Amino acid sequence: MSHPFLKLAAIALALSGCADQYYDQGGSGNTGGYYPPYEYDAPRKDLIKNCHGKIREKVKQRLGHNARIDWGNSDVYNSGRHEATVNGKGKARHNGRKHQLHYRCIMDREDAFVRNAHIELDRIDSDITDWNQKAVESCKNRIRDKARHNIKRQFSMDFTRQRISTPAERRRHVSGEALIRSAGGSGKIAYDCKVRVNPLRMDSASYRWIRHLPPSNGGSNSSNAKSQARRLCKSGLNDRLRYKGYKYIGFTSDNVRHLKKNKWQVMQGIKAQKNGKRVLETWECRVNTHKSKILKLQQVYR
Repeated sequence: MSHPFLKLAAIALALSGCADQYYDQGGSGNTGGYYPPYEYDAPRKDLIKNCHGKIREKVKQRLGHNARIDWGNSDVYNSGRHEATVNGKGKARHNGRKHQLHYRCIMDREDAFVRNAHIELDRIDSDITDWNQKAVESCKNRIRDKARHNIKRQFSMDFTRQRISTPAERRRHVSGEALIRSAGGSGKIAYDCKVRVNPLRMDSASYRWIRHLPPSNGGSNSSNAKSQARRLCKSGLNDRLRYKGYKYIGFTSDNVRHLKKNKWQVMQGIKAQKNGKRVLETWECRVNTHKSKILKLQQVYR
């Protein structure tokens, strides 16, 4: 028959060995006790997966919807009787910028539910390139070059409006407006660029006229301004007559008169067919040659 003292010593030795085993697994808490694994504990991969999902949400809230994460090492240990902790690190990327990511999740050991999650993001100094600014500068330079190629005179360009969007992590869409000034007056363009970043590359760049520049030799009495006034009036009058049902429209004599600054009056004769009858009419047209705009268009009854 074994001695009772020997039984107690054997039990104490076994408990000591179990405690060492649980400690080696990282299971210690503020209570001073040890937290051994249970049969109903969630698998380690589920703990990490759910933690990463919550951390991804927090990173996107902090940096933006297009943020991406490169996951690094992670450590899982039992931090409470019904609690596990996941610690890890990685790199978060957004708009060409990188951040060092450190995170911690407090999990429910049984169902891998994330009770709490915390992130820390530190900017990586070696990658502080502002790709948005570089994309804008590249776009403006390309638009200037295109304008110099197309506009055969001296001018200055002032960018007045600017918008930038990020359709993808390494793509930028830059658009806006610019005012172009020359000796004869000013005009306005709208521009649009599609740029790749990191490394920087221009996919496309274009512009269109919102308001054309006036003729280079300018002046209210110039022949170019008169010709422009005639063209504007004929184009507008032709559209108006066709809308009213006129057919076989032809232009006869005209009389062009300068009113003031960039405003001109054109008395335009026409011959056409209306309601099956031949008609001869005179129309008054007033235009602003600087804005390429028709100010008045009406028939003159005599």
